Amino acid sequence: MLSGLARHVHHDPEVLTTRLQRLPGTFVHGDWKMGNLGRHPDGRTILLDWTLPGAGPACWDLCWYLALNRARLPEPKEAVIARYRSELENHGIATGGWWQEQLDLCLIGIMATFGWEKALGEAAELSWWETTVTGAAARQHIPIPGAGL
Repeated sequence: MLSGLARHVHHDPEVLTTRLQRLPGTFVHGDWKMGNLGRHPDGRTILLDWTLPGAGPACWDLCWYLALNRARLPEPKEAVIARYRSELENHGIATGGWWQEQLDLCLIGIMATFGWEKALGEAAELSWWETTVTGAAARQHIPIPGAGL
């Protein structure tokens, strides 16, 4: 199922990009992974390797982080997602009107970007992405070619 959805997004990226453009954006790092993170002595996070920055949806960096750090996450992916949203809210960013749609679209986009890696990895990792992304596609009314076969 994921391969059909990835092909659909690769063939028609506007299925995601048109909708993402309507949602809140921010300045994104573009390569949020453990290898690009450091810690300042005062506890602040330091981001290294600024080769892919730009404007984009906040959930893009979150989903990129989930995809590239699966073996190093100290908690389940759902907890990381909840913590990220909670921190946005704690900093005065209301997420109620856009969060689920942006998260769903970014999860689908990241799967289309890194799906090959998940397909070659652990079965549990692929299963998480398949379950999560097919749910996201259903919530966002994005058809999955071949899903009915």
